[in-house]
Amino acid sequence: MKKRYITQGFIPNWKIDKGGIFITVLISILFSFLLPSCDNNEEIVIEMGNPVQLSASKSEVELNQKNANLTAIEYTWTPGSNEGTGAAISYILQLDIEGNNFSTPKTFEVGKAVLSKKYTTEELNNILLNDWGATAGTTVMMESRVIAITSSDVVVPDTSKIVAVSVMSYVPVSNTLYMVGDATPNGWDNSIATPLQENPDEPATFTYEGTLKAGELKFITQLGEWLPSYQKGEDVQHIVLRTDDSQPDEKFSIAESGVYRITLNLLDLNISFEKLDQSPYDELWIVGDATPNGWNIDNPNKMVQDPTDSFIFTYNEYLNAGEFKFPTSTGDWGTDFYMPLTNYPDLSETTVQLVSGGDPDYKWKITDAGPYKIQLNLRDLSISIKAFEPYTMLWMVGDATPAGWDIDNPTEMVPDSNDPNVFTYTGPLTAGEFKFPTSTGDWGADFFMPVENHPELSDTRMKFISGGSPDSKWEITSAGNYTITINQFYETISIVKN
Repeated sequence: MKKRYITQGFIPNWKIDKGGIFITVLISILFSFLLPSCDNNEEIVIEMGNPVQLSASKSEVELNQKNANLTAIEYTWTPGSNEGTGAAISYILQLDIEGNNFSTPKTFEVGKAVLSKKYTTEELNNILLNDWGATAGTTVMMESRVIAITSSDVVVPDTSKIVAVSVMSYVPVSNTLYMVGDATPNGWDNSIATPLQENPDEPATFTYEGTLKAGELKFITQLGEWLPSYQKGEDVQHIVLRTDDSQPDEKFSIAESGVYRITLNLLDLNISFEKLDQSPYDELWIVGDATPNGWNIDNPNKMVQDPTDSFIFTYNEYLNAGEFKFPTSTGDWGTDFYMPLTNYPDLSETTVQLVSGGDPDYKWKITDAGPYKIQLNLRDLSISIKAFEPYTMLWMVGDATPAGWDIDNPTEMVPDSNDPNVFTYTGPLTAGEFKFPTSTGDWGADFFMPVENHPELSDTRMKFISGGSPDSKWEITSAGNYTITINQFYETISIVKN
């Protein structure tokens, strides 16, 4: 503890050394009035505080990237002395390599009333490698000191004794990772390889969630560079770092297209592939001279994604005699296409393939122009192409209708004399439900139903349900007279209260 001794009645000529400048402070006669009355020779003791002292939580630190976000070391120090001036104290922590004598230190202005400083594993490793140029994977003796500076010009900054800590750095793995291969969205062009996302909470962990095609893939760390790369390791659960062309170039194989989640860790060298129950595309188109928009790849006709099953796309339209195929994007003939396995298969063939870049260029062919309903299923890569024959009679059944739930005698719809696809009902409906059977006397018949149960009456979507299951219905909540118009080919409905 620093102390100053003052004899009462004596007016001192008090000098304080501040950076080589001597400031003389004359204590006026007023000093004697501030001191308590006592013997003139009594000494007054003023407590000045202790010098600042620094300590470290560890004397040896071995850094590991797995703990990148965890605290590697913590420095703490005691409060410095303001020499009894009452001035505020702020602190500076300095780090340097042993032998540098703090000539070019890493300096941190900690601020006032703060008596500690933590460094994460990643922070400390970056200081060693980037600020001091230490060789990754080697041990460095690091020195530290703290400086206490008061806001008073008359107090000399106080510097702690040096604390030395032995620190072993690590070789950091890449913080970027890309996927390349004919199974990936951008193919084998390493200049536009597909990026993976680094997990901020799990060091060196990367993920990808999206479409993959049947084919091969591997991982690179820099765009446009084939090395270093991560390849298939001893099995499909492990990766291995490849740094030289002479090393094996093993790749991962994707057996079937779909949406996948890939997770890999560059430290543990493990990887997982999970196929998700999710459609690889949310939009699909149909292009060809059989379609209304022809071969216009910039504006092909769009298919309809089933709202209850994202893997299923439908297209109901009058087709010309001609060809068609399904692009996965617009404006690019080099995009991926859904195509038949051979050119011009019989329309009863149900198998589909996803062709990268559209080559070979296989297509379906319509020989008889007319209305067709096409359903493409991306889950099992199947297709249904059927010429549409409209039902000549349709009915309404349900407690909202005049006939109620009598399937043997449901309410008959009125066909449109100009369009065999259109049927209408105009009349009273009570509060209740309804749907449209394609025949009478059989609850297992085919029905036209809403795409989901009890939709808003403004929803114009309708769906053909083979066998009537799942069983969705429209609901009338306000009784009255209504006009209902349905189009069985385009599968639309209009419900208007009169």
